[in-house]
Amino acid sequence: MPSTDESGLVRAIGARQLTASIINVTIGAGIFVLPAVAAARLGPAAPIAYVVCALLMALIVCCFAAAGSRVSLTGGVYAYVEVAFGAFVGFLAGVLYFLMATFAVASVSSAFAGSVGAMVPAVTTPVGRGVLIAALFALLATVNVRGVRRGVGLVETVTIAKLVPLLVLVASGIWFINPEYLRWPALPSVSAVGRTAIVLIFAFVGLEVALVPSGELRDAARTVPRALFRRWQSRRRCTC
Repeated sequence: MPSTDESGLVRAIGARQLTASIINVTIGAGIFVLPAVAAARLGPAAPIAYVVCALLMALIVCCFAAAGSRVSLTGGVYAYVEVAFGAFVGFLAGVLYFLMATFAVASVSSAFAGSVGAMVPAVTTPVGRGVLIAALFALLATVNVRGVRRGVGLVETVTIAKLVPLLVLVASGIWFINPEYLRWPALPSVSAVGRTAIVLIFAFVGLEVALVPSGELRDAARTVPRALFRRWQSRRRCTC
């Protein structure tokens, strides 16, 4: 559903770029923290919760694939809600999404400053922290202002920078697996698996953020489903 207000947008985001964007916003602290949470709750049977979570997320991915292939408007979730339920409900969804994104970005940027501060003591001061965060947002804003092609180029670069350490970790860690830790003393209860799977959903979210610039997608009817299912399949293989 193209909009006359977005006729000037450059539709430069294809399936590869959208897949990279989804992977980029998905890979975060959850990948490193949540496996420990699942292991603490289920022990060696923790992969079961990942399988259940992946199956649940597949249903959500199907919903986004259907909506994203029909509504190629900038806004993502907000645009889908507005088209389906009207301007007022869409406005409420947009405000709630804006607040959620604002708090999330503030939290992530604060964590980033804390990580840099562990290596650069000058950043641990309030002024140094503020300057670092301001410089980070200025850099990202500059890239976005220069155009969507440069933006997706940066996203692809950052995605590769995130994937390489994970692949190195898997390739090196596979030689240190202790078979004793893989034995199941007993099957976990259904309720324990369900509670853990719900927590693990946090590690799978991110696709809704990547769909915000849908007004700049090439052939959204094909690009959105292909990118979403590529991401889900690769995510399922990595977590299982």
